Amino acid sequence: MYKILLNMLLYYILSVMPLLICLLWAIILFRNSKTNLPKRYLAFFLLLSSLNYLVHASFFNYAYRLFAFLDNIWIFTSLAGYPLYYYYIRLLTHDLKINWQWSWILIPSIALSIYSFFIYFITSPDDMQAYIHSIMYHEEGYAQPSHLLMNLQTFKDGAFKVIFLLQIILSVSFGYKLISQYNKRLKDFYSNTKGKDLNSIKWLLFAFMFASIISTISSQIGKDFFINKGALLAIPSVTHSLFLFFIGYVGFHQTFSIADFTNDLNNADKTDESENENSALSQTISKVQLNQLLEEKGLFKNPELRISDIALMLGTNRTYISRIINETMQINFCDWVNSYRITHAKKLMKSPYSNDLTLSEISEKSGFKSVSTFYRLFKEKEGIPPGEYRKK
Repeated sequence: MYKILLNMLLYYILSVMPLLICLLWAIILFRNSKTNLPKRYLAFFLLLSSLNYLVHASFFNYAYRLFAFLDNIWIFTSLAGYPLYYYYIRLLTHDLKINWQWSWILIPSIALSIYSFFIYFITSPDDMQAYIHSIMYHEEGYAQPSHLLMNLQTFKDGAFKVIFLLQIILSVSFGYKLISQYNKRLKDFYSNTKGKDLNSIKWLLFAFMFASIISTISSQIGKDFFINKGALLAIPSVTHSLFLFFIGYVGFHQTFSIADFTNDLNNADKTDESENENSALSQTISKVQLNQLLEEKGLFKNPELRISDIALMLGTNRTYISRIINETMQINFCDWVNSYRITHAKKLMKSPYSNDLTLSEISEKSGFKSVSTFYRLFKEKEGIPPGEYRKK
């Protein structure tokens, strides 16, 4: 008896776990003191996703009537997921406020959801009951639904799969492009992009694809296959729960967005305007002068160095400096500064006093804001970790 109750409890927890994860992060994001527009939007996204997983919970807990009605809402929430997350990426990388003209991305999900409700309301209760029990749950002893209902549902399922696949391709490709362009702009302005770039969001896009594969496999097998099978139900439940947890976790820690970047750019542009009278000087600046300035004055040791700081020192504008670095040196500002930091770190490790310095101190003295960034960039450039380089 005890074992049966324990299995029932475990089954119930697995059936509602993704729903609870969505609600948990939605509350955390709404109540966070540093909540900005992207975070509020993400909280809304997770609330909407909780409706999606409420439908799953109703199915796995045999709430037949509730499931029959909520399944029409599930059509909308499932098809709205990718477009809405794509717009979350726009709020991080491009839009300073919500542009309601982008509501058109929800047209396919709204249209198919309305079609699904139309089927629901024109179908007799007996015919709908036959469809739910015999088709969705594959239970014996129930009559087969009418041919009309089956044809309507077959069209709905086919349209859902086509739209869903297109949304995956478009949302991931365009979202990836937005993130790549945004990260590139950051690296042309900041010498340290840790905490500012969207690499974690980029990886989440691929996690979206993985989660969609799990969902597709589950739908092909049939959701009823997982009913009363706690061990098997754990596969989609835990997979989706982990995925949703990391969506909330990454979104919670992503405090920097296009709004902050735009503010820094505007401040830099004000400085540029005040330096316009020195524009003649800017035409004489060469990459040699830039390299000398960075090395001789040790500007790279400032972890928060920005391209606008160098432009101010030279009495020119950041656009001109950026063009010299990008076009003449064939490198972005961030990588250019970090190359000096790595060179300086190597000098420190080769010096006779290096034994008195920890790698953390070497990282700090070289201008890296964090040890993890130092390790990652050093290994990318030298092929081995700094600790191993130091031993050699």
